Amino acid sequence: MAPRKDSKFHRKETPLRKRTPNGDITVIDINDVEFLKRYVSEQGKILPQRMTGLKSCQQRKVKQGIRRARSMGLMV
Repeated sequence: MAPRKDSKFHRKETPLRKRTPNGDITVIDINDVEFLKRYVSEQGKILPQRMTGLKSCQQRKVKQGIRRARSMGLMV
């Protein structure tokens, strides 16, 4: 049975998927705080993969970029 497109678990298009033709992202720029804030909740928590719609390798890179930006003091 094929998944339905109107399912509540259908992933949305994300800026990372649109960035390159195959959807791969190689480097997260930790100085681009506005980009990283899209993946952080209002309380400052990193959003889970099911909410961001990223692939697991992309989610790991975003998570690592957010943690590095926090340690440098760019994000709170």
